[in-house]
Amino acid sequence: MNYFCRINRIKEGNDFEKKHTPFIECPDIVKSEEYFEVKISPGIPHPMEDSHFIQWIELFMGDIYLARVDFTQFMKPEVKLMVKAPSEGHEKFTLKALMRCNLHGVWEYIKEIKLE
Repeated sequence: MNYFCRINRIKEGNDFEKKHTPFIECPDIVKSEEYFEVKISPGIPHPMEDSHFIQWIELFMGDIYLARVDFTQFMKPEVKLMVKAPSEGHEKFTLKALMRCNLHGVWEYIKEIKLE
């Protein structure tokens, strides 16, 4: 299977997929226009070796680009960011994380968050 021909998503929930999927940890409900912490990391630890490692993680709010963190094989592929929730008038929004493994391509995870 060629993982570089598409954005990959978790399907079966096996260890291979969990190792490459950038899970988003944050509150399920946040207050409008307030900052909240977002943690992104693989579902289970990914190897960080010279020949196999996570190269970067990106975060989007919907389709709006928020951040990118680059890694080397000497780092832990985990990031914590403070994100400002959208303004009133929205009931919910999504966060999308992308993570790239140098051997297994780009993987995506999307989390829906409600506004109060």
